[in-house]
Amino acid sequence: MSTLRTNALEGVDAKNSITIVAGAGNITTTNVQQGLNKVWCSLDQDSSGHPVYDSFNVASTSDGATGVTVIAFTNNMANDDYADVIGATAESESGFEGGMFSATNHASGGQKTTSQCGTDCRDDSSSRRDNHDTRVIIMGDLA
Repeated sequence: MSTLRTNALEGVDAKNSITIVAGAGNITTTNVQQGLNKVWCSLDQDSSGHPVYDSFNVASTSDGATGVTVIAFTNNMANDDYADVIGATAESESGFEGGMFSATNHASGGQKTTSQCGTDCRDDSSSRRDNHDTRVIIMGDLA
């Protein structure tokens, strides 16, 4: 097995793009910087302080309301037009199990900015619920 070690990887034709040769001779050029997750975390809304199980580029989390967690970024995004994917498992230490469940960005409360976003977790009757396993992934440009 060979090992490649480097501190910098730069495309020949474009600074942040790398040509990838796939099977059957297919060649694709991808922008490495654009294709990376800039923020991700898995957290517990059911516990005091909304602790994080694991994360990347998350400075802190705080309780915004029932079902709402505000996630502050360590490094800010370039704008608030980033793509966010928020998901949750319908389970709770306080009793909600199964049924329909949704988790979206809490932009209506002014939470989505270049430095933070928020969750809005709801059960099948559209009532906000703190959730035991909430996940956030953000793609976009860092400032």
